[in-house]
Amino acid sequence: MTAMRVLIVDDEPLARQRLRHLLAEIPGTEVVGECDDGADAARGIEDLAPDVVLLDVQMRRMGGFALVDAVGADRMPPVVFVTAYDQFALRAFDVSAVDYLLKPVQAAQLARALQRAAERRRATDPALHGNLRALLETVQTMLGETAVASLAASSPERAPAPRGIVTFADVVVDLRAHTVHRNGVAIALSPRGYALLATLVTRPGEVITRSQLLREIWGYSSDVMSRTVDMHIMELRRKLEVDPANPRHFHTVRKAGYRFERG
Repeated sequence: MTAMRVLIVDDEPLARQRLRHLLAEIPGTEVVGECDDGADAARGIEDLAPDVVLLDVQMRRMGGFALVDAVGADRMPPVVFVTAYDQFALRAFDVSAVDYLLKPVQAAQLARALQRAAERRRATDPALHGNLRALLETVQTMLGETAVASLAASSPERAPAPRGIVTFADVVVDLRAHTVHRNGVAIALSPRGYALLATLVTRPGEVITRSQLLREIWGYSSDVMSRTVDMHIMELRRKLEVDPANPRHFHTVRKAGYRFERG
């Protein structure tokens, strides 16, 4: 089985050390290099050809977004941003980041992020098929899950979230401009409310658990604050549903999470 090759980019030695230790717990991964700034990472990406880059946002010299610009978003390997700052999450997904993790990162969070990176890479490198299975098993064990979607049943290719227009009922979501309109009137959403909306509408029909949403949008490692998601779902229903008490688009899936349907 070919190992997933990981490049760590962070200007803090202790942060790089923690990521190394976490990766040592995840089978099917190999740290092929470490860089302490974006300029060094640009050379590392060219020389080492990593399968995924764990990338800090703010570094003393060239930061994470400057690195993506320098290499080119279309030429970057899958990127998982690892940072102490939550305000850059939407921009991270604009450059097609696989995930956005807040420090201190936990092993289960990192394993899930690498699982997503493997899914993206698998479309172009079938040798990583075994790595995806190993990562799925690791995530299942770490989170104590009794069921994880089987490899065969998973979508063979999950493309990056679309960057165009999503419409449902009288609502228009412009994912590129980060705007929402209803009947031609601009709708104001909180930053996390918009991030939640963008996550749901780009994965229609998929049941997304509260813990997934907390991890992907808020950076939490468990669902101990699941009411956070519930309150934001209520905001979306109140502002975007015709009848918030009987939603057609933002459905609660009992004991599971939420599902978006265009209706």
